[in-house]
Amino acid sequence: MRNFFVFLSIFFLIIVFSSFLGPERVLAQSTPDAQNKRFDMATYKFNNLTFNQGETNRDRWLQSVQSLKMSYHRSPSHSKAPLALFTLGKMYEEMYDRFQDAHYITEAVGYYEDLADLFPKDALADDALFNLGNISLKKKKNVKKAKKVFARIIAVYPSGDMAESAAFMLRNINTKDANASSDIFTKTKKEQPSTVERPMAYLSQPIRYWSTKNYTRVVIEPSVPVQFKEAFLKADGELPRRLYIDLYNSRIAPTFQNPIPIRDGLLKQVRGAQFDKNTVRVVLDTDSVSDYKIFTMEDPFRVVIDVTGGSKPQFKEKLPTLAEQFGLGVKTIVIDPGHGGKDPGAIGLNGLQEKDIVLKVAKKVAAILQKETAFKVLLTRDRDIFIPLEERTAIANTKEADLFVSIHANSAPNNQARGVETYFLSLATSREEMNAAARENAASSSQISDLQKILQDLMQNSKIEESSRLASCVQGELVTGLNKKYPVKNLGIKKAPFIVLIGAQMPAILTEIAFLTNPEEVCRLQDDRYLESIAHYIVSGVRQYAAKLNGM
Repeated sequence: MRNFFVFLSIFFLIIVFSSFLGPERVLAQSTPDAQNKRFDMATYKFNNLTFNQGETNRDRWLQSVQSLKMSYHRSPSHSKAPLALFTLGKMYEEMYDRFQDAHYITEAVGYYEDLADLFPKDALADDALFNLGNISLKKKKNVKKAKKVFARIIAVYPSGDMAESAAFMLRNINTKDANASSDIFTKTKKEQPSTVERPMAYLSQPIRYWSTKNYTRVVIEPSVPVQFKEAFLKADGELPRRLYIDLYNSRIAPTFQNPIPIRDGLLKQVRGAQFDKNTVRVVLDTDSVSDYKIFTMEDPFRVVIDVTGGSKPQFKEKLPTLAEQFGLGVKTIVIDPGHGGKDPGAIGLNGLQEKDIVLKVAKKVAAILQKETAFKVLLTRDRDIFIPLEERTAIANTKEADLFVSIHANSAPNNQARGVETYFLSLATSREEMNAAARENAASSSQISDLQKILQDLMQNSKIEESSRLASCVQGELVTGLNKKYPVKNLGIKKAPFIVLIGAQMPAILTEIAFLTNPEEVCRLQDDRYLESIAHYIVSGVRQYAAKLNGM
């Protein structure tokens, strides 16, 4: 009996102790993903406080700050640690604006500096420095330090998304004396909106879209990169459920504010308007949208919205594949010659341009398929013209293609690099794959990191497995076939977040046929017979994959 009472006493103490720890700490000890949830919950609390412009309860702010601090200090090497530091900086900066306590701005500076120093390679490092520069200029009136911070961004992160804004700020400072700079950048929010930090963006061309009954892609192209947010609005009376995107520090020409009818079963229409003097709102009036993805692209900057309809499928890996189970054969194939027009792609020895080589190969692939098979074959381009990456996938989707094959040529700093490799869309797992994606996407490493996040929720898509199979067929035929006469190195099947493959509604691959920086391979690429061989073996790989699906 005595042992029983001892047991009860210990059990009671555990319960009491757990209650003092709080549910978050108990969760952290009981589940492996608790730290992720802790970071997310702390960030969620901050977002709620920020959107509530009338929130003046300092205790709620301090509780939110403390929650995120605890999350960070428990796991300072967590993947979300940089985001935690950045959010803490934003929290204290916002608290300074609301409560005018000098201690808060000092704390904000400290967290931004910690992020830049501890995680210099993180995508948020240059954002933290930019905020630090603004604090030095506008709140601490330290023009000299602001100039150093903005110059640091340009020097250390020339390809980052804040370099252009930092250069803009630096130009403004350098063209005025210190007093004038302080006057310009210390006006109240009513006199000078915070969006002055970035150059004004203009929407001076129509919103573009491509559409099918189950998929629509909408592309917005501001004149310069902008910050934006999106949200869904519930149906209200005669107004349908709508997805809207607010582009900050933006203007839209009156001629482009007319509604664009779509009526494809997913979207009724798309309309853009000047929501306020510094915000453009683009609204997608929906019919039956079940999911959407939004990502950005560079050179030029675009905001891409993919919407899909119907119930969201839950796929599990099965053998035979989904395509085999349902008898889905190959009928239409889209061949995509990479780059083109103002985008030459890689430039190799003897001035050889990637866009010219891959166009020749693509035309040969199309010709062989049309001659030897019953497939319908389409080219995304048949001449030297520029087609944006997002448009290439949209073409394949709207033509309801069954396969998408993008043809490219490689390059490397080492002129001994050689060989053939084939990619399918997935998360990059090596520096080599990240570099390949950055090269073909014409994007910075931070933007590739953003794409990785987008792809996290695409990993259950059945097209990943099918694309891997298609890549295996094409890579195998290319290497085996070419090696009969030309020794080539098999660089294997790889995965990376190529923009040209994102959103494809069919198995899609990107093949790199040779290195334009390797003297021997450049010599071969100037021989039409070699290009003919490459085209022949790409076709062999496609036919091998299609034969299995079509039951040939």
